[in-house]
Formats: sequence, C-alpha cells, structure tokens
Amino acid sequence: MKSLHNKTAIITGSTSGIGEATAYKLAELGAKVLVTGRDPERGSKVAAEIIGQGGEALFVQADLSDPSVPGKLVQAAISQWGRLDIVVNNAALVCSKPLAEVTHQDWDRLFAVNVKAGFFLIQAALPYLRETQGAVVNVSSINGEINAHDNLVYDTMKAALNHMTRGLAFELRKEGVRFNALLPAGVATPLLEQWLQQKLGDPEAAKQAADRSYDDPRVGKPEQIASAVAFLVSQESSWVNGALIPIEGGFTLGNTKD
Repeated sequence: MKSLHNKTAIITGSTSGIGEATAYKLAELGAKVLVTGRDPERGSKVAAEIIGQGGEALFVQADLSDPSVPGKLVQAAISQWGRLDIVVNNAALVCSKPLAEVTHQDWDRLFAVNVKAGFFLIQAALPYLRETQGAVVNVSSINGEINAHDNLVYDTMKAALNHMTRGLAFELRKEGVRFNALLPAGVATPLLEQWLQQKLGDPEAAKQAADRSYDDPRVGKPEQIASAVAFLVSQESSWVNGALIPIEGGFTLGNTKD
C-alpha cells in the first residue's frame, strides 16, 4: 500500500516549482491533492496530470493575499474528500531591493502571503488535522537564518515563518498535529527567476541565469524538496516535530572559490 494512501493534502503555490513537484510526489504516494494557485491554466494542468496518472486531485484558483481564501481552501478539501491530513504552506512572494527603495506595500504584500496566509490556513485546518493527527510543512528558506544582500523583507518573513513553525509545534505538542519547516537555499523554480529579475533589473538576463540554474549541481531541484516534504508528512517522521531543517546541499558550510 502507498504510504499516503487515503490521505488528503492542501498544497499552496502548487501550480509551479516546489509546490507542483510536491503535488506530484504526494499523489504518487497515494494522497488526494488540492492544488491551488493564481494561474488557472497551470493549476488545471497539474491536477489533470495527477488524475491522468490514476491519482485524485482538485484545482482551486486562489490568491492568498485575500483573507477569505484559507477558509475556502479547507472547505473545498472537506467538501471533496471529507477529511484533511496534510497542509503544505509553500506559496511565497519575493522582494529584492535596496533598503532605501523598500515600501510599505512591499512589507504588506509579503507578510500577507508569506506569513499570515499560512497561519490562517493552519487555523482553519486545525479542527480537521486534530481528527486525523495530521502534519503541516512550511516551506521556508535558509534566508530565514542567514541574510542575503538587498533581501531584507523576504529574509525577515522567512524568519517569522520559522518562529511560527516552532511556536505552533510547542502550542499544539500534546494534540498529535506536527509542524515542521524546510529551509532550502536556491532552488531552480519560477520564483528564483522572479528574484533574479528584481535583482538584475533585466528580464532576459534573469531568464538566462534561471535557465542555467536547472543544470547547475549547486542549485536545488524542486523534486529534492518534494521528497523531503513527503518524508515529513509520513509516519516515518512521526517523532519529528518543531524542526527547522536546512536542505541546501551544504550551501551554508562555508565560502569557496568554485
């Protein structure tokens, strides 16, 4: 029997990148997957591919900056499958700017999606996660622990997400729901290309750099993160709770010339 047979998962930001890879991975292991994101064409394609491979999936178009969305996602999963076992908070926005150029709107939009939406999705999901002794994985970033130049807003949001992960694990440690976070370094995804566009100020140069990253062994691949998510939502990780797990190929071990 597949390790996630009959489990139901909500994965935010699952129309591309890490979220998409996670949707495929959990479905491969038997989970029923609610795919969600802003792009209806991509989201419908992801759900259709899962169904075409014999899995179960539902796409719900959603913008997590809308405060009503977290509750709607939970209710969609419950209406479709009657239970909820897994929440993967993966959706994120980036902001790479010199300090003098950062605006109130930058802080507000990143906080709304990168931190607040995840909290309220968990809040809405908790009654059902308690019933199933479920698991939550927050896809954070190594930037929650170390800073990158001109990346302060994003780095701060990921630090907040890390602290929220441990706080939830602490508050709910006796209720059987587990909370963990993964802290990737650079991963070859559309989000990396968005960050490069902001960093370089040249869309074509950003695209070329992003394309090169797919073949760079120093850059992570979405499937590598998805495999770690699959472990954290499975019974194999039943004693893992409140963990912040770097997944970055040794990126933080030190500086090298190569």
